[in-house]
Amino acid sequence: MTDWFLNPWSMAAGGALVASPIVIHLINRIRYKRVRWAAMEFLLKAQKRVRRKLILQQLLLLLMRIVAVLLIGLLVARFFGFGGAGDEARAGRHYVILDDTPSMADGRQSEAGVPSTALQDAKTVLLEQIVRNAGQATTPQTMVVYRLSELGEPFVVELNDVTQAETRLKTYLNQSNATLLRVPLIEGLKRIQADIDVGGGDSARIVHVLSDYRAVDWSESSESLREAIAQLTAAKVKVNLVDTAHPFRKKNDRRAPAAHDNIAVTEFTPLKLSVAQYETVEFTLRVKNFGAAEVIGLRFAIKVNGDENKGRSVEIERLPGFEERVVKVEIPFDRLATDDKPWDRFSLVTVNLETNEPGGLSSDNLRHAVVEVKNRLPILAIEGRPNLKDSKDGDGFYLRPVFTQVLGGYSWVNGTPTDLEKPDLDKYAFVLLLNVPTLGDAAAKSLEAYAKAGGGVGFFLGPDVRSADYNKLLYRDGEGLFPVPLAEQPSPELSEDEIQTRRFRISQKKLLVREPSRRSHPALAGLYTDERGEPVKDAEELERIFGFLSIRRYWPVQRIGNWREDRSVTELYSLPNERSPADYEEAVRKISDALPIDDAEFAKQKEILAGYRNDLRRIAVSSEPLYKLAAILDDLLADQRGAGNSNETLLREFWNTPRLAELKAQAVRLREAVKFGDPFYLAREYGRGRVTLITTTAGETWSDWPSASPGNATFSPIIKELGTYLSGAGTGENRALGQDIELKLEAARYRPTATRAFLTHVPTPGQIQSDPAPLVPLGDQPLTAEAGNFLLRFREAKNPGAYLFRLTQIRAATATGGEGGEAAEYRAFAANMDAGREGDLRRASRDDIAQIASGAQLVAADDTDWVKELRKKQSDLSDSIWLVVALGLLLLAEQYLSTKLSYNTADETTTAPSAASAFREARVGTPTAAEALKA
Repeated sequence: MTDWFLNPWSMAAGGALVASPIVIHLINRIRYKRVRWAAMEFLLKAQKRVRRKLILQQLLLLLMRIVAVLLIGLLVARFFGFGGAGDEARAGRHYVILDDTPSMADGRQSEAGVPSTALQDAKTVLLEQIVRNAGQATTPQTMVVYRLSELGEPFVVELNDVTQAETRLKTYLNQSNATLLRVPLIEGLKRIQADIDVGGGDSARIVHVLSDYRAVDWSESSESLREAIAQLTAAKVKVNLVDTAHPFRKKNDRRAPAAHDNIAVTEFTPLKLSVAQYETVEFTLRVKNFGAAEVIGLRFAIKVNGDENKGRSVEIERLPGFEERVVKVEIPFDRLATDDKPWDRFSLVTVNLETNEPGGLSSDNLRHAVVEVKNRLPILAIEGRPNLKDSKDGDGFYLRPVFTQVLGGYSWVNGTPTDLEKPDLDKYAFVLLLNVPTLGDAAAKSLEAYAKAGGGVGFFLGPDVRSADYNKLLYRDGEGLFPVPLAEQPSPELSEDEIQTRRFRISQKKLLVREPSRRSHPALAGLYTDERGEPVKDAEELERIFGFLSIRRYWPVQRIGNWREDRSVTELYSLPNERSPADYEEAVRKISDALPIDDAEFAKQKEILAGYRNDLRRIAVSSEPLYKLAAILDDLLADQRGAGNSNETLLREFWNTPRLAELKAQAVRLREAVKFGDPFYLAREYGRGRVTLITTTAGETWSDWPSASPGNATFSPIIKELGTYLSGAGTGENRALGQDIELKLEAARYRPTATRAFLTHVPTPGQIQSDPAPLVPLGDQPLTAEAGNFLLRFREAKNPGAYLFRLTQIRAATATGGEGGEAAEYRAFAANMDAGREGDLRRASRDDIAQIASGAQLVAADDTDWVKELRKKQSDLSDSIWLVVALGLLLLAEQYLSTKLSYNTADETTTAPSAASAFREARVGTPTAAEALKA
């Protein structure tokens, strides 16, 4: 604009335009030559009377002509480089993020009664609003469309030929349906940011995000979204957030729009990934109602390899709004692999909702799991005293029949510590180390690698264990697989009198659940929950049997160190505290003295509190067992519900008083200290694997747990859950669609190629299918060499089902004469839609989005005002129709006034009167001589 203004020719043209009304006016003023005439003197006197009015009218006429020229200049200014927005002369580049994640399949009925979805509405907005309006710009316009599911394959189209652009884009969009992949919106913004940084150029850039703007998307990635949008707006990129979900978002409504109800299967996982033939495996089915309305009568069909006869059906009678139900389902497996059908080792289990769902998504009603079926599951058992394996003091004497006979499905393989150094540990369901004194460095590293890769390792301790070696090689300050550091020596050996005294304390539990929540841990859940995931009624009966146990010796674990803060380590069962109550006398007296017995506010509880204070003071100086003090503290705190205790209600009311919070915390800490001794049973998640530790022997050397009745009634159930927990390591392999499947293999042990296959089943509504699920070969995939390893990275898991891999393992000859060779190794991974997130259709509010995307514009699919700016026309006053109207009225007024002031008029009412009219006006105002004499 500066160049135009300083150009001499522009200045000359502008000066001529400005001077034109003045010149025209002056020409009109001098068009008649003035001649002085005596008769005109009389006229001049009359003219003076209207001189001021004449001057004002002439000035007004001049001003109107100047304003008319100014308005005409504004109308034509756009053709000479003037523009208020600054983008009209630049090329435009439009970046479109088309959300095609599963939630965009949320449907509705259009006004014409035609079914539509949020994705279909997004396509309509893109074609009919964005493309058509952007195509009206006079400068080149380019559009780049990114589908969230395919960010690496953008679609580029030029918009200057709107018809051709619509045709190309419509063809592209017709091939784009809602996928089953969940891709966060932030990934699309990052991709656009990279594109702008690389090739943004000097063009005007606009980003259009077509999505359903659900609350879960904007809450999980709020900070990342805020940062990404702030970077775009700081780079002067216009960001339009277009909500295409129904019901459409209203302009001035700050609340979240209503969301459609939806039922989703959010979990379907087996307790074990590898099972023995004919073994019954427990599956966890989790169903969630994401809507507000209660749903009644849901039926789910579970099929094994497409055969419902080998599965079962599950019914959920009522599912209230925003709640979920967990159902435990047991399914047996019988199909084994054969030489001609090696892939039959994998069975695909499918669950789907058969009840018609009113609205919502249908894609989240289906879920798959995959299980490998073997003839028997081998267990590698390493005993520290193999010479006693057939004796009751042997470390595996009682464990072996539990796994091979009571539970069945397992084969017991006796091994030695050197067997841990072999590269084929992954063929075992899990590994047991029973009173093993120590391990070599190679064995310890191999065992850690096995556990990290998804193996299970169980430890039972005993008299031969060298705690220093365990702490150094296996615990390694919390970095190793061993859960805790051991003391230097095992607990003191009890005398016969102490053993008998403790044995006859039937009311004292010899094992204590560390916390009530531990009962739901995967290593114990089967003991405390039924097939519906509800607590079993006889859980207390099981724990009462713990009073008949006798744990004579164990390895202590100090309650200090990093393991206490390590969330991967869970203490399941503890031993009771066997110290004297006198050791806690001072702490007990401090709490008993602090009880506000005489406070008038607690008059209702005075008698009860007085009784507890007396009991605490009495037992603190007595020789009674410490567990009785713990029981008194349990009753005082009223959080260990007792049957028929009428004082619990009053005590809960008492402890709910805010000013007693500190006193309650002190009482809880004291109870924990006096109630629990050293840990007895611990579990740890290590990498993808699992580790368990029991701090006493598995035989009779230190305990009568596996042999003495009735306490041994708890041995088999707990060992069963331990085995299920260890053999279920790696169940987290159930992955979300789109997530990479990665395997890291030792290069020296494998061939550099993997064979792939895909297994899935799509139920047909209303039909009973008994055909096996079809197997789809996916060909071979070369492995990538990386730092002495082979890496398998599979990125094509985009359809629900099971992805199968066959690897070729190289086995070297052993020093003992074992032959080498090659063996096939199989892996399987189930992949499903992320129903837990995609199934939640609740929408984000306008305020929430505005806080995160403060520089962006949020609009709805039915709003058309925002797309007008895409036309890239001048955005100054010349766009207004009122400017043209004002110019027209001004020209009419100018013509009227110009005609009225013309010197050629014959109208006597003009401002230039004729001589006759002036004479008459003069006579009217001047009396004659006769009139003067008469007067």
